[in-house]
Amino acid sequence: MNLIKYRFKKIAAVLSVLFVVTSCDIFDLDINTDPNNPTEVTPDLLLPSVMYNASASFAGGVNSNTHGFVGAIASADAFDLSVTSYTGLWQNLYTGPLKDLDEVIKFTTNAGNLPGYLGIAQVLKAYYGSMLVDLWGDVPYFTAWNGNNLAEPNANPAYDGGSAIYDDCLALIDAAIVNLSATDPTNLASGDAIYGGSRTNWIKAANSLKLRLLIQTRLVRDNKAAIAAVLGQPLINTTSEDWQFQFGKTLNPDNRHPWYQAAYTGAENGYSYLSHQMMYEMFRDGDPRFPFYFKRQTTKILNFDDPTERSTAPCTQTVGCKYGYLVLNTGTFNTRAELQAAGRISNPPTAADNAYLAGIFGRDRGDRAGVPLDGSLRTAPGVYPAGGYYDDGGFNSGGAGLRKVGSNNAFGNGIFPMITSSMVKFYRAEAILTGQVAGTADNAKVLFEAALREHIAKVVAFGRAVDAASVTPSSASVESYVSLWLAKWDAAPSNDAKLNVLLKQAWFSNLGNGHEIYNAFRRTGLPNDIMAPLQRVRQFALRLPYSLDDLTLNQSVTDKERSTVFDQNEVFWDVLKFKF
Repeated sequence: MNLIKYRFKKIAAVLSVLFVVTSCDIFDLDINTDPNNPTEVTPDLLLPSVMYNASASFAGGVNSNTHGFVGAIASADAFDLSVTSYTGLWQNLYTGPLKDLDEVIKFTTNAGNLPGYLGIAQVLKAYYGSMLVDLWGDVPYFTAWNGNNLAEPNANPAYDGGSAIYDDCLALIDAAIVNLSATDPTNLASGDAIYGGSRTNWIKAANSLKLRLLIQTRLVRDNKAAIAAVLGQPLINTTSEDWQFQFGKTLNPDNRHPWYQAAYTGAENGYSYLSHQMMYEMFRDGDPRFPFYFKRQTTKILNFDDPTERSTAPCTQTVGCKYGYLVLNTGTFNTRAELQAAGRISNPPTAADNAYLAGIFGRDRGDRAGVPLDGSLRTAPGVYPAGGYYDDGGFNSGGAGLRKVGSNNAFGNGIFPMITSSMVKFYRAEAILTGQVAGTADNAKVLFEAALREHIAKVVAFGRAVDAASVTPSSASVESYVSLWLAKWDAAPSNDAKLNVLLKQAWFSNLGNGHEIYNAFRRTGLPNDIMAPLQRVRQFALRLPYSLDDLTLNQSVTDKERSTVFDQNEVFWDVLKFKF
């Protein structure tokens, strides 16, 4: 027994050190320098790795989950979370890209002559640091990456307050802008996998991130003067300036979009179910982004007289579904009548109508039924943002898509949109509607319309660039959709109601960055018409649960962290504390 205890303590000590020590500099030995394994890596080599690994982490499973928390994807939408749910994510972030980023900042600070690289690293740390707070609340931050600090090694970093971390992120942004504006002959292109070395775009990204953090905390801080000030600075204003990471197409190593890897690399679609509500409403309203977002896989209508096929159809194993199996209208409201009223299907539906609806195959929010063998049927992520297929409508006589989802047949070079021009316009409109800055509802409407048009154009242009089968929607269809949403805006009787319209459109427009939608919902409770879960294990996730490994092994963890409950204890800027 004593031997077992000794081995456990030894393993725990090793894991605790690994938490704060980078994978590329675990040991510091003074013997036999190996030129192929340098102890220091220059920023031009390390920063692209940071950008990829952090983007892969934030754009992957946790991104699906944050979409699921707000009903956009059927992922973690029943809030069945535990202290083991995000252990891998926590470890990957802290021992991988965030530790490497800390090393870049230390290296460039000590070098004293690399302000451009230092500025980029500071902007990234502000983004990733604020993301940690948004997801977990209080986290190890100020001493989190000092495990290999010879002067003050710290293998057990304390948890820092989210508000203090936000303050540091804002300070990092200000310092980054100074560094990015400094005279610096260094060509940043080789080390910048996002903007190709453009200091101008990084400054716009920094200011846009500052606006995001100020909007995020507007209910717990008086940010009016600061918001007005940053609105006077250069911001991301066109899609060419969007702050996003684009994944690659390579298989070895596999650096493709995480959603692509889940949906397209196996024999059949293995990605989570997409939300019936999102797909249904986009189809009903004639959203021109629909075939770019969603790849239907089938036109076959399942036979409910066949028990095998019936059990495969959505919602046949769950009571209370709202949307159900759309093509047979198995739900609690008459989807056919609504689609007919909107002019989306005929009355009675034609064979072509039914064939199309059969492919809208997802799940109602909070449907906890098991996962049948429906990988070849369920709707898959499309070309935007995952780098999958555009829905070209090509099917064989058996109802299967001519371009099969699976077997690595698509592309994979999707994007993680971090802060985009349309997001910035949503922030600016929210600032007006909530009285943070001067302006009228009409001023906000101009921004709302611009954001909507811009995002449609972005999705189409991206799809056309990635998948040659993508088809540009007609001008009439775009105008019809924009007019529909402007009518919703005009019909909203108050600024609060218009904010609901704004954030419902953001719910659609921010597919690919669930963190944006999740943050907006916790901040405002909007949009207010998201379907309630059919079943749920716990209350709404106010944050992510901490990692069991760190709670167990980090000796600086206190009772405060151990007693934090993900659906009871909010992050510092959350005034709403939403409950079902």
